[in-house]
Amino acid sequence: MDKQLFQINVKDIRNIYFVGRNYIEHVKELHSQRPEHPLIFNKPVSTICQDYKIPYPAHSTLLHFEGEMVFVLAQDSGMAEDSEMLVGSGIDFTARDVQNIAKEKGLPWFEAKSFRGSTVISNRFFKCRVTDFKHLSIQTTVNGKIRQKGSYPQKLFTLADILTHLKKVVDIVDGDVLFTGTPSGVGEVKGGDIIEAALLFKNEIKTKLTCEVE
Repeated sequence: MDKQLFQINVKDIRNIYFVGRNYIEHVKELHSQRPEHPLIFNKPVSTICQDYKIPYPAHSTLLHFEGEMVFVLAQDSGMAEDSEMLVGSGIDFTARDVQNIAKEKGLPWFEAKSFRGSTVISNRFFKCRVTDFKHLSIQTTVNGKIRQKGSYPQKLFTLADILTHLKKVVDIVDGDVLFTGTPSGVGEVKGGDIIEAALLFKNEIKTKLTCEVE
């Protein structure tokens, strides 16, 4: 195994944070407004899919995938140039029809985001220096066809921006996980579809996950 790859146990994760609207083209495709600061939400750890089999949510008829870069945080997470962090890939599944109704009515997104199996995380993470984040990108395929690709420099808010905002609100715990936003190209998946989210470094795949919608 690559010496820069590390395995994590998703059962040890206590908190999962997500950043919405962090790529401008994704903001446009959802006809949303560009945020002025990181839009952070979270999900319960019970949403983590353990076996990479995604049960289609019974309360939705429009399931969307969102491939994302995922960072493992620590209490003292900082952005010193000589520091390193673990980064992997993840998928935030969304009941888009439920979310659209919630948006229209100004209601919380709980049922649109926090259903069984809606959080998928790679079990191996790549150790990357902060100065090398610029070489990271995320790529999502559905049934072998590339549907998303976005680089770290394309993010509206850097990891430093997100951490600064997050630490104003909560205390980060060692092992917390942060999904840092999805690029454009999100779309519908149905039963039997195979989705892969890969983390690339200098366009070389370092770690990936593969899951199937049931």
